[in-house]
Amino acid sequence: MNFIEEYGYWGLLLFCLLAATIVPISSEGAVAGALALKMKALPVLIWASVGNILGTVVNYFFGIWIGQKWVEKKITKSTKKAYEIAHKYGWWSLLLSWLPIIGDPITIAAGVLRWNFFLFSVIVFSLRILRYYALIYLLV
Repeated sequence: MNFIEEYGYWGLLLFCLLAATIVPISSEGAVAGALALKMKALPVLIWASVGNILGTVVNYFFGIWIGQKWVEKKITKSTKKAYEIAHKYGWWSLLLSWLPIIGDPITIAAGVLRWNFFLFSVIVFSLRILRYYALIYLLV
């Protein structure tokens, strides 16, 4: 929480961006911490959402970059499971992209599978914003 306290909304954005990648940190905790620091709800929603959305964009293009190599190595159990879900259920799997642990690897799998970025954006970005909205609504 010191990071967010020291850097404010920019710190929240960066923290949520990293949390959307495979870095094992909780953006929900960062949002709760920002609210506990008396940061205003609407800017917290906006900055956290932008950061998390940028993280999913990084994941998508990382998936394109690493491509089939990622599938062959199946880096971790959660990434293997995410790819299997994405491959089996197609676009429907993006509805799980907001979930902790499996959601971020699904956004990487979308890049590996080279799904349409516009459709990816509409689904994933909306769910990320709704997740933070619901969290902030419950905490404020």
